[in-house]
Amino acid sequence: MNLFKDFYAPLIPSEKRLFLIDFFRFSAIVLMVIFHTGYDLAMFGYWQFNMQGFFGFTLPRIIVTLFLLSSGLSLNLKPGKLSLKAEFINAWPRFLKLFIFALIISGVSRFMFPKNWIYFGTLHCLAALTIIAIFFRDRPKIALICGLLIQLNFFTDLIPLKDPLEILVSMKSVDFIPLYPWAGVFLLGMGLSPYIKHFNPKVPSFIAGPVSVISQKSLPIYLLHQPIIYSSILLFNTLTR
Repeated sequence: MNLFKDFYAPLIPSEKRLFLIDFFRFSAIVLMVIFHTGYDLAMFGYWQFNMQGFFGFTLPRIIVTLFLLSSGLSLNLKPGKLSLKAEFINAWPRFLKLFIFALIISGVSRFMFPKNWIYFGTLHCLAALTIIAIFFRDRPKIALICGLLIQLNFFTDLIPLKDPLEILVSMKSVDFIPLYPWAGVFLLGMGLSPYIKHFNPKVPSFIAGPVSVISQKSLPIYLLHQPIIYSSILLFNTLTR
């Protein structure tokens, strides 16, 4: 397994991909860069925003929803039924890569934010969901039902539930994406995959091309954008002072 394959892997032409999935992931990347730029500007005192308002509360949840939905959609598109053992073997490289990068993010955030470092963020959640997805591969109806039930329960609180990490860890993280309820969004994506794979709208190449490129490089962008933004603002702040 090559951990850095995503950084230099050849791109698949946009006409061979599903535009809607690429668009979801592309939108998540763009919104994430906007959010972290605003967040870092606020850290240096150049801007202020309400953490319970749209930018501080709603926007991050839209970004995570787009990431998990697109991941669920794409993960269940590969045809062919495999044994459970074969599914585990196929999922292992993806899980290990996400897990290692998640550990790196935890380590860096522990240094930068010692009181609220990231112990279970987006990549941690995606790594865990990679294993959970094995049991729902080629079972889109079950995935859809489970995803709907999780979301329904979360919004109605019919059965009061909490993610185990919320109970075990009292620390408030700067990026906490627990399996409950976020697994529900991912499973909705897996459940909707049979319907979306037949939907590929005609989009001009000058739009589909860049969207596809950014979508396919989402992991490198995810890992590198924040250090670049933070360093740029830090340099500007140092030079202007």
